[in-house]
Amino acid sequence: MRRHSLATRGFTLLELLVVMVIAGIVISLVAVNASPNERGRILDDGQRIARLFELAQEEAQLGARPIAWEGNSSGWRFLEATPQGWQPMRTDVFAPGRWRLAMDSVAIVEGGRSGGNGIFRLVFGRELVDGPQRLVLVRGPIRVEVTGDGSGRYLATARP
Repeated sequence: MRRHSLATRGFTLLELLVVMVIAGIVISLVAVNASPNERGRILDDGQRIARLFELAQEEAQLGARPIAWEGNSSGWRFLEATPQGWQPMRTDVFAPGRWRLAMDSVAIVEGGRSGGNGIFRLVFGRELVDGPQRLVLVRGPIRVEVTGDGSGRYLATARP
């Protein structure tokens, strides 16, 4: 017959419950911190627009036709130059889009051109090097700038 000593008996129910509670608290903290906040969502939109601007610049050069971007507080659209004038693009990548959160202000502060009727556009031309461009997205105290240096590269940065 075997005898079990106290050293080999295992964990008590209370010890297992304490470990479960601690694990639950840690997991809930990770889940709360993993969900994007308002600043993160606006920065994500800025980064998405920066990538779309890079694609639009490449498409304008490869297709030998200008592409323009227009945006407002609720969303944006891309236009392509045709013999009939500017026409909205319908391809998947350049289809009209919406911001994840509505913006208080969307302003082209550098490199914009008037499209008439008070509408300003960023125009991506056929040239390899273009002028600098800067777009500012504002929602409350959050400000995200999407800047292009003219070489076809764009960067989104958040300002506190």
